[in-house]
Amino acid sequence: MEKGIKIHHETGEILHRDIRPIEFSYKGEKITVNMPGWYPDEGDEGIFTQDDMDISDEALRILKARHAESLAKSNFNVTNPVLT
Repeated sequence: MEKGIKIHHETGEILHRDIRPIEFSYKGEKITVNMPGWYPDEGDEGIFTQDDMDISDEALRILKARHAESLAKSNFNVTNPVLT
């Protein structure tokens, strides 16, 4: 992982390279991932590189797949009143 410090371009806060757990959600599905980024000492408002964003993109892909699977399972159990 990259080391060092950066200065936040808007707040002037000192940011350190770190990995922090962040929860993502999509249509009722939730996942917590260890998100690398540049973070201040206080708070979780980080700045992320494109490589960092690859982690959140993968989390979103997983959540969308889980949601689609949940929909497929719920639709499979629905009975068609015309056929019964």
